[in-house]
Amino acid sequence: MPKKILLDCDPGLDDALALLLAHGDPNIELVGVTTVGGNVGLPLTTRNALALREYLHFEKVPVAAGSSQPLGGETRSASHVHGESGLGRTVLPEPILGVDDRHAVDFIIETVRATPGAVHLVATGPLTNIALALQKEPAIARLVASFTIMGGSFTRGNATPAAEFNIYADPAAARAVFGADWQVV
Repeated sequence: MPKKILLDCDPGLDDALALLLAHGDPNIELVGVTTVGGNVGLPLTTRNALALREYLHFEKVPVAAGSSQPLGGETRSASHVHGESGLGRTVLPEPILGVDDRHAVDFIIETVRATPGAVHLVATGPLTNIALALQKEPAIARLVASFTIMGGSFTRGNATPAAEFNIYADPAAARAVFGADWQVV
């Protein structure tokens, strides 16, 4: 049985690859994509997720837009790495299908609650949506099958000498997420 993955992301180039890999893996059922401002602003990360959904042909997977601002501090982007659009020089057609009506935070909570213990939550962008979902419904930390983030570094950071971008982009959200009641395995 495929793993149910809910991907919270900020599509730039790295998350475009994550979407491609998740969609192409027969052991993964992508149950939803939520977007957050990060590599580029929320309108572009959401547009990129929608365009990639159509380009890669997983149109039935909902895409829900989330937080455009970090919980605290200034908004940061990585457009110097990912390009102004977030996808470098890649040009995808404008998406035809729209975004899910729910805010990403509500989508995360509803999806995790609908199948307790079955959804693997994967965050490849700033942790803002996850922190807000935990703030609204702390129980999701115990209701997910697992939670995986792309954040941190064993050597130097990619945003500062010590900080990885996804953590650097919203340290208040990271602090809240790291302090939640996750089941550590």
